[in-house]
Amino acid sequence: MSIDNWTFEMTAIGFETLTLLAKALGIGLLLAVPVGPIGLLCLRRSLTLGMAAGMAVGLGAATADAVYAGAAAFALGVAAPFIAGANWLGVAGGIALIAIGLKDILHRDAPPAPPTLRGHMGVYAGVVLLTMANPATVLTFAAIIVGLGLVPDMASMLDGLVFVAGVFLGSTAWWVVLS
Repeated sequence: MSIDNWTFEMTAIGFETLTLLAKALGIGLLLAVPVGPIGLLCLRRSLTLGMAAGMAVGLGAATADAVYAGAAAFALGVAAPFIAGANWLGVAGGIALIAIGLKDILHRDAPPAPPTLRGHMGVYAGVVLLTMANPATVLTFAAIIVGLGLVPDMASMLDGLVFVAGVFLGSTAWWVVLS
């Protein structure tokens, strides 16, 4: 292989990775934007205790989103060779996204009680646990990955890590704005 071919291959790999990162940033941002119970908690803490307190809530939620995005990405990455070319899976993912959206619209939950832990790290840990108490989030990420046809993009460990980092950064961007 010549140097020119190697450069071309690295450029193509880099572009695909950047494209996946951009998609993951968008997914993280769009999933964080709807102001639900955690968003209200973030706003309340930001208004009463300052931006750092609100960011502790937001980073807790972003961390939980990243954990669930990682679980979905790595599970689908393992399954990718077995489900390659399964168009029905994209349709099923789209239907699952619609069902999750309708459930969220029709069934509003009451805001959670604020974490009683002291300090920003305590609030962060409490919000991570509070957010992870909703395991439907991992199904949402799985449905999005499948629905957007990202399963082939999750074929390597690097791709999965890029996806998780993008979701975390996209979600964090929203929490910075909200705080």
